[in-house]
Amino acid sequence: MDTKQHIMNTALILFSDHGFNETSVQQIAQKAGISKGGFYNYFSSKRDLMLEMIDEHHNKIINSTHQIDETNRNLAAYIQHEMTAWMEHQPFIHVMLNEFQPKKDPQINKKMDELHVSLTQKHKEIFYLCYGEKIKPFLTDMVVILEGMLKEYLLYMFIKQTQFDVQQLSNWICHHIDSIVNNLNDMDPFLNETQNETLESVLKDLKAAIKQKKLPNQDKLLKVVKKIEQEIDNHSPYSITAEVSLHFLKGEETIHTDVLRLERLCKQGGN
Repeated sequence: MDTKQHIMNTALILFSDHGFNETSVQQIAQKAGISKGGFYNYFSSKRDLMLEMIDEHHNKIINSTHQIDETNRNLAAYIQHEMTAWMEHQPFIHVMLNEFQPKKDPQINKKMDELHVSLTQKHKEIFYLCYGEKIKPFLTDMVVILEGMLKEYLLYMFIKQTQFDVQQLSNWICHHIDSIVNNLNDMDPFLNETQNETLESVLKDLKAAIKQKKLPNQDKLLKVVKKIEQEIDNHSPYSITAEVSLHFLKGEETIHTDVLRLERLCKQGGN
């Protein structure tokens, strides 16, 4: 294990045991067996360390979802992979739930938004793979149901300090999801944003948000959005130019959610 990873693992234990605010850089360095100056060779601050930890856990959670593809359309297996990954990161969840209130820390909130958007997109892909075209109008509804079930079972385990058999729980959740999907024939979707959300509509929302918030760099942001529109017109919604432009826009926290919606559609080719 390299020194940077060792520092992150050590910090997570201390944050979980004592709290983020109550843990000092000196304590992290001492516990990790390095000098305080050695800590700053890898991280500019304790908050910088926390942001990297979120990125690391984001990548681990997302990577755990890559176990299902065109040849393995098994929702229960997917749920098992994701829940196992979350359970393996219980100390991280403990820190996030206890130390960072939603919407109170813009940087932390931004990182968590990115994780949620990534997972939501993955959940939509999984539903489409498992159930095909018939599920498309109901994608948003089904994702809300699945994410609600996963969240509540994870919270139950966390609060009650107990463990479930993940395979049995995954089969249980999948059974009930199957039952819902099999009874959608005579129903209309309750949430239909997946049907209505297009590159054109998201671009319109993004430009409106930039103008409404009267941002000081408004003209520059709108020019960057224009570059993305040009790439879309050239049938290259996720070209290098578009990717760089999206990265720049994500730096403006007040429009971050709209930019993530646009990025998702660009990666899908606009579909």
